[in-house]
Amino acid sequence: MNMKKDYENIERLIKMAPEVGGVFSLPELSSLFDESSYQALRMTIKKFQSASLLQPYCRGVYTSKDFSPLILSAKVRSESYVSLGSALAFHRMIGTESPYLVSSITTGCAASFSGKVNLEYSTITNKLFFGFVPNGDGVKIATPEKAVLDTLYFYQHGKTYHFNIFQDIDYSQVSKKIFEEFLSKYQNPKFVEFAKDTVYGRI
Repeated sequence: MNMKKDYENIERLIKMAPEVGGVFSLPELSSLFDESSYQALRMTIKKFQSASLLQPYCRGVYTSKDFSPLILSAKVRSESYVSLGSALAFHRMIGTESPYLVSSITTGCAASFSGKVNLEYSTITNKLFFGFVPNGDGVKIATPEKAVLDTLYFYQHGKTYHFNIFQDIDYSQVSKKIFEEFLSKYQNPKFVEFAKDTVYGRI
């Protein structure tokens, strides 16, 4: 056992954790610990798990203490953006959203992950994968307009929420100009009518 190297690795981990939001991929850990050997890297990670300094979340992703749920969501599925209740809560358009759930949108397969924080990914078509901007940590988050449209879109497809879409969403942050621009990309006339009926009169 190389105690000096272990101590240096702990220092590196503590120093780097805030930079990555407490969420590490295997390549990041390989670089951090300077371990090119997969077997040696796994052994080092196991030491950190035993010391409760790292916890596995899903395949290839590990978390340290006080990790960022939003960064975790982005790192588990890089081709995704935070939306639905999580984005509405981020923009303060609903009262609260569980800090233990991050809802995101992806063009890949729908999926959910359970852990200290639960991640939920809903699938949308490529042409509707738009309307998001990065926050200060580089995590893509739906704009207020797209968060509303995503919420209404999946509501029409049978998704349920803990909030009432007709009463609990503060639509005053929605720009009518941007909303109409985004809505023009949706081809389903029934959805377009539903979205307008729900939002217009509230903005």
